[in-house]
Amino acid sequence: MDRKNVIHIWLSALLLMLLGACANMAQGPTGGKSDAEPPTYLGSKPKNGALNVNSKRVEIQFDEYLQLNDPFKNLTVSPPQRVNPSAKAIGKKIVVELRDSLQPNTTYTMDFGNSIGDYTENNLVYNFLYSFSTGDQLDSMVISGVVLNAENLSPVEGAVVGIYSDDADSSFLTRPFERIAKTLSNGSFHIRGAAQKKYRIFALEDMNNNFYFDQPSEGIALQEGAIEIPSLKIEQKIDTVYGDSMKIDTIIRREVRKYTPDSIVLRLFHEKVNFQQFKKIERLARNQFTLYFEKMEGSLPKIALVDTVADNWFLTETNKMADTVCYWITDSNLYRRDTLVLSLSYLKTDSAGVLFPCVDTVKAMLSTSYLKNELKQAQQEEARLKRALRRNHKIRRTNLIDFSHFVTVGITESPALVWERPLSSLDEGKIHLYWERDSTRKPLPFSIVRDTARDNCRKYVMTSPEFHPDSSYRLVVDSACAYDFYGNHNDSLIMSFKIMGEQQYGKVTVSLSNVQGNAFIELLNLKEDVVRSCPIKENVITFEHLTPGTYFARIIMDENQNGVWDTGNFREGLFPEKVYYFPKNFKVRANWEVSESWDVTDTPICQQRPSGIAAKKKKDKNGR
Repeated sequence: MDRKNVIHIWLSALLLMLLGACANMAQGPTGGKSDAEPPTYLGSKPKNGALNVNSKRVEIQFDEYLQLNDPFKNLTVSPPQRVNPSAKAIGKKIVVELRDSLQPNTTYTMDFGNSIGDYTENNLVYNFLYSFSTGDQLDSMVISGVVLNAENLSPVEGAVVGIYSDDADSSFLTRPFERIAKTLSNGSFHIRGAAQKKYRIFALEDMNNNFYFDQPSEGIALQEGAIEIPSLKIEQKIDTVYGDSMKIDTIIRREVRKYTPDSIVLRLFHEKVNFQQFKKIERLARNQFTLYFEKMEGSLPKIALVDTVADNWFLTETNKMADTVCYWITDSNLYRRDTLVLSLSYLKTDSAGVLFPCVDTVKAMLSTSYLKNELKQAQQEEARLKRALRRNHKIRRTNLIDFSHFVTVGITESPALVWERPLSSLDEGKIHLYWERDSTRKPLPFSIVRDTARDNCRKYVMTSPEFHPDSSYRLVVDSACAYDFYGNHNDSLIMSFKIMGEQQYGKVTVSLSNVQGNAFIELLNLKEDVVRSCPIKENVITFEHLTPGTYFARIIMDENQNGVWDTGNFREGLFPEKVYYFPKNFKVRANWEVSESWDVTDTPICQQRPSGIAAKKKKDKNGR
């Protein structure tokens, strides 16, 4: 090969290298494989487990640069601190500054949870624990268990679980816990650094971060049954290693430290508080306004016009809890007003939780946005009428009132008309009911009356001796059959509906055992709403006429036999009524029966709540 060819080859190779370098300029150095290992603990100052410590500054060293994730939430210092400690990551160190004075002869623990991670990938150091003692002994006992919602057995996250070494009930009401832990997402807790002595155990949804129960709105739990002294037991565990031939190759014996008690169940509840007050008034339309209350028990509030005398000028409609009341204004002289001044009389809670009569003056004012929209609609309607007259078109009526249409009617239900607005008159003679069979129609007798049982002034229930399961019907409503208080009437309507038959339903039968005392059983849907409820008077319970779907069941030990679940009261020494869940669901199909046996003691209480049931919203301060 001559010199000229050699130079050409070298130049070509150099050009390819340069092109490759240019192509990778935007990528930059890759840095190798991503780090998947968490930081490694190297040491601390003072040492982990040190005795006779008098420094309030702790430095914990790792082998990587660190980040500290939400220490206010994840770091738990025990004994609890009245002033929150300072915690931050500085390079490869975690630095904690305690701002309270150190208690003598006390073991301090810092549970970092999952807050420590490396700086680049945030690989977590799970459940890192650090401890020291201000005396010459380090307490190392562990108390563990789970906190559950007393009413539905769902795990309670973020509750403070604490202990007292005395027997005085007043401790929970007057001074902070001696040692604490916070519950994880599954409700579990581990109180570390306890001594070998008797403790009383409580849980608290600590609203003001003072570590004792001093607000009626705080959720609480207290241990039931015998109190154990924390202890440690060393157990031998055998691990077997198999060789390639599936023969035992090695038997490894190792020691396992088992701390007890390790299965405490705390049922958290909210005490029943008569916290009742008026929240607001809202008027979204001329013909109605709504009063909102923070809880409402007993009779509805009384209202009266301040500057006008009028009788029977409204109808009421309430929600299920009766804490929201809608008032339909039926007097045309009143609903034309933009503002109504009202005197509101109701029972209100004072600072001691006692109800007392209260009278407020409130204004039901139409909002500015509503008035603007009302003016715009009036202008549009005027323009529409002018166009119709100019083109010699028929003027279409718009003052019509409608009702929600029928769906398939259940075998135990009655058809109903729910009108858009309250009616001033209803002509039953202009409503016609027919039984449809084999393309023939048979007129049927019926009656239709307003449903007063549920305080819905717009609902009218239809009954007939000729309603039968698995039958089809036709409803004919003539025009101007109904008029509301605002001059509107209905248009004519023809529709068909069907009453479901037995074969379209399923059935659930449950054989019970170990249910002691007064109790009732509830059947729940996927949203945990109560579908059926009945007292337990025998060991076999049957729920009939169930629409196909997924159901769950729970039992409530009804100690006072009032048919509802009752919460607890700490000062009166009352625990919440016990609740048991059937740990599986019931898949109900049409024309099919599901049978199950249920021993309420078979499954541990912390494992009873079935998977698949919707998570319930957090209870409010009234336990609702």
